[in-house]
Amino acid sequence: MELEEMQAAWTQMSNQLDEQKKLTDDIIMQMTQEKFSKQWNTIGAAEKVGTVISYIAAIVLLFHFNKLDTPLLQACGVLCVLILFIAPILSLRSIYGLQSISVADPYSKMMERYATAKKRFVNFQKANMIMSFFFMLLTIPVSGKLFNDENLFETLDSKLLIALPFCFLFFFLLIRYVTKCYRGVLKRSEDILNEIEDK
Repeated sequence: MELEEMQAAWTQMSNQLDEQKKLTDDIIMQMTQEKFSKQWNTIGAAEKVGTVISYIAAIVLLFHFNKLDTPLLQACGVLCVLILFIAPILSLRSIYGLQSISVADPYSKMMERYATAKKRFVNFQKANMIMSFFFMLLTIPVSGKLFNDENLFETLDSKLLIALPFCFLFFFLLIRYVTKCYRGVLKRSEDILNEIEDK
């Protein structure tokens, strides 16, 4: 009788330990998911703010589009509007791909999804740098016409020649800062996911 009672107590204790381990593992996975998601939620929030600003700028540009009175200025305006509407959507999609990674998936499947989403994100960021530079060049004549009623294709102001190097420097520093931030988030994300394999 004592042996049966000991076996029952041992089985019950073993079951409780298994349940406790499963609960601990679930809590660790939940904390890991929160840590991973936090990285991308911060970037996603900043991108959403940027999207709202881009859409407001596009709407303002459309509202004043009639001031662009030459075909060249109109072409620049149309390209600006397209970039302002399309780039934020592509950016949010590339970030969503990383935000939607679930650490509860099997490790190999999770890392495969992460590698695909990371590649898409990095490729978009490279394309976005080129598009942003192109956009900056397009906004110079459009802004000149909208704010100063001056067609920079016809009159090349000396102030513009002085301002251009500062624009390029600002653009370079901004891109460098954003790239550094994104690389840091990617590195931290990979570290978090690699911790799962170690456990």
